[in-house]
Amino acid sequence: MKKVYVDDTNQATIICPKCGFKKNVDVTNFKNTQKKLKAKCRCGEVFRIALEFRRHYRKKVRLHGEYFVQGRDEKGEMIVEDISASGVRFASLKPHYISRNDTVELKFTLDNPMKTEIHKLIKIIWIVDCNVGAQYIDQKSLEKDLEFYLKT
Repeated sequence: MKKVYVDDTNQATIICPKCGFKKNVDVTNFKNTQKKLKAKCRCGEVFRIALEFRRHYRKKVRLHGEYFVQGRDEKGEMIVEDISASGVRFASLKPHYISRNDTVELKFTLDNPMKTEIHKLIKIIWIVDCNVGAQYIDQKSLEKDLEFYLKT
């Protein structure tokens, strides 16, 4: 199944895997539904696509680090499981008391040749057990550090 990225205007470019025909399609009606669809090309080819409404590519990783909850005396070890230019998902190694909308400081090292250290404030968006999803509070300051890393 091919992943098709959707732009800011809810347009997706669908490319037939058989003949290469490209078509821009408005996918607004699929935004809050199941995002796996069947497509049929004018050449007769039927294929499956998965719509991706994310703004940024998300890279699967396994990076050890620490978190520090701001305003409370809570810290712990974590594993960053995926990372993008706008946010991060991590798993706490022990039970935690992190809440939605908390500000948390993350500290971890990328597994690139320079061993770039990331030290960043995040806002918690969602929590499921030990898994936490968050977005960077200041996304612009990370662009240089992550831009190349996310492309490799």
